[in-house]
Amino acid sequence: MNSPRDAAALQGDALHAFLNQAHELLSDDDSSTSIAHADRVAAAVELMNQQQFAPTSVTELERVHDFWLLLDQPATANAFLQTHRQAVLQADPHQSAEAAARIALSDIQSRLGFEPSSAVALLLPAAQTLAALPEDVDADGYWHGWHWMADKAQAWEIAAQGVDLQRAQERANSDNEDRAAYLDAMACVHKAELDQRRGDSGAATRQVQAAIEALRSAGADQSVDFDQWMELANRALPVASASLPALLMACEQQLARTEQPAPSQAVQMHRKVRIVRLQAQACAQAGQLEAAVQLAAQGHFGLTDDDGDSFGAQRLEWLVQAGQLDEAAAVALESVLHARPGSAVRGYQLALQQFAPDAPHADTWALILAMAQEDEDMRYLLAQEIMPPQPADYYLDLVRARDPHNDLVAMIVGLRHARKRQLDKALPLLEQSVGRHPEWSNSDALSRLWAARFAVLPLEEALARPFPAAHGGHWGYGAGVVLDDEDDLAPLMGGKKKVPSDEVREPLVLRYYEEALARFEHFWATGQGRFKDADLHVYSMLCNNLGIKYRFLDRYDESETLHRKGLASSPFSEHHEGLWWAANGRGDDAGIVAEAEQLWHFAEQHGFSRHEPPRYFPTVALALYKLDRGDEISIWLERLDSWYAELDEDEQKQERRDYLAAMMSLLDFFSVFRPEQVLPRLRAHQDEVRALQDSYPLRRLACALEAWPELLEESVALHRESATYLGRHSKKRFALGNDNEAEAQMSAEGLASAERKLAERDQNAAAASGRKPWWKFW
Repeated sequence: MNSPRDAAALQGDALHAFLNQAHELLSDDDSSTSIAHADRVAAAVELMNQQQFAPTSVTELERVHDFWLLLDQPATANAFLQTHRQAVLQADPHQSAEAAARIALSDIQSRLGFEPSSAVALLLPAAQTLAALPEDVDADGYWHGWHWMADKAQAWEIAAQGVDLQRAQERANSDNEDRAAYLDAMACVHKAELDQRRGDSGAATRQVQAAIEALRSAGADQSVDFDQWMELANRALPVASASLPALLMACEQQLARTEQPAPSQAVQMHRKVRIVRLQAQACAQAGQLEAAVQLAAQGHFGLTDDDGDSFGAQRLEWLVQAGQLDEAAAVALESVLHARPGSAVRGYQLALQQFAPDAPHADTWALILAMAQEDEDMRYLLAQEIMPPQPADYYLDLVRARDPHNDLVAMIVGLRHARKRQLDKALPLLEQSVGRHPEWSNSDALSRLWAARFAVLPLEEALARPFPAAHGGHWGYGAGVVLDDEDDLAPLMGGKKKVPSDEVREPLVLRYYEEALARFEHFWATGQGRFKDADLHVYSMLCNNLGIKYRFLDRYDESETLHRKGLASSPFSEHHEGLWWAANGRGDDAGIVAEAEQLWHFAEQHGFSRHEPPRYFPTVALALYKLDRGDEISIWLERLDSWYAELDEDEQKQERRDYLAAMMSLLDFFSVFRPEQVLPRLRAHQDEVRALQDSYPLRRLACALEAWPELLEESVALHRESATYLGRHSKKRFALGNDNEAEAQMSAEGLASAERKLAERDQNAAAASGRKPWWKFW
């Protein structure tokens, strides 16, 4: 790249393009070259010195400044900032307040690299600038950067002043009114962290106690939940671990006073796991290693919001420090067997350190080193780790030499064959291991055993073999999901044999789901189970899937129970949809309306990618019609319009037919109650509905017209027209009104009803006034 000094000063897109190319010069991703990183940096510095810049915005100014910092040239970065800051601020006076704040932060950032004392002097003025930003500016990110720089400068007193300034700014924002107690607590614990860094443990403890009191005494108008207490606990623990018992007691008392309804048993046990983890960490921090190890076993379960199994890795550290290598080897093996991020990597590292052919637990370490190379998930987790010095078979042979029929070796080799689609070789090994050891049998192993059975054996024999149990709720759920989906199972079977029918697989799916439900609920009641039995969201997904299965078996009450359990553990829209279907299956009109209300509002508030109002709105309108609450149909018409209006242009084209069909259905029912509101909408869409040449929407329009005696001839004509379209869309699937035998029957019945109404009208009119229709003006 050639950029002579006398070239025009870069700005705008040209500036960004130049810096993008300069960044590429620093990249070490190109393995075809062996240029040292220091040489790349030197070349980039030379290139930057050859180029002039004239930034026109704060973003352009920051990019050049930050690139100089990346090149470890803080003085040059700051000089560039000073040269151009005034011009940039004048370029856009409407954004000058925020731009000034950003430039002030950049000024401090670069000064920290070459003149820290001048950076410290600028910290408080910069904080005052941030505190004065307009309310429409989101200042949180800027405050985060400011606090980071104050910490780096070790300016603890100024940092505490910044906490107060930020909190004052938050109080001035009315959107934070219901979070005041939480934000007060976070400000206190932030100050506690600062006190700890400057070595004042007494002050740190007092600030933590103030934070606890802020949440404990929160008024009824404040939004304080368990997650906020846990955030406080996680931040308070490193600075005042002795305060943890008081914090947990205050948490229990405050939530008992405010949580309505009380949390479900599942949520309570999920919380208990989080609390036990904190207690274990507090014990370890206090040097009580034995107590930490004991508590860690009670807290070593996978929770919904966990980012991998970092707690398991910590548990392994404590076990090694406590000299409990037997337990450490067992935990490491389990973590690697199931490829748990965090603990599996630490377990592998431990195996690599401890392995020797004659060392204690040599077989366990050998199996771990073999699995590290065999399992695809483990290879991904270990991408940055040193690989074992020997291939997998070396370690497997060592174990075989001592135990020729080792079941875990059989499992490793069986899964190897299964992944290679050598299912005839895989099957006996998987039967030996997965079939006999449900404590090892995760969902992948179970699915591969069933796939091998179906691929190798006659169907009757595959089904006659002993049912391989899943000792983990998550494993049973996962196995059921794979067996339930032909597209998931087919690749595991190798593609040479047809996947068994739904009728064959359905009892297996149901059994895995029901056993998984029992495993989860045993854990909620006892705290005993496998690693993922504490995962609220997996449990909720299981409740949804099994609830759907029960609904198709007409077990509506059981389906409802499961969906309510799911909502009480980890709520999502499909549970509300399931409750609506359960009410529909029971023919509960009031329930249909009530559950539809819940579904609509939940989807609006939380989102629902598969939300299909045309699929259930017409049934809601029918229920309201039967309940003599027809005026409420207008609400659902407004919601239908609102849903459609929020779709993008392509989605509207795709959903137009179902939108019109649902509208005609709702208008049909509404016409009985408010005909004066219905007719204008019917007329507005009549031509478009006729143009669809689709039986269902046109039939519903014809039905709606029956509310007006003077329009019965037109209604009959449209009924007859709609019947001519039967069969035209038989291969399509709509949200409602599919072109099938049921539609053909309803079409015939609708036409007969309209003709009967027309005949009755004429007969009554003739009898009343000498055959002169009563509804005409004569």
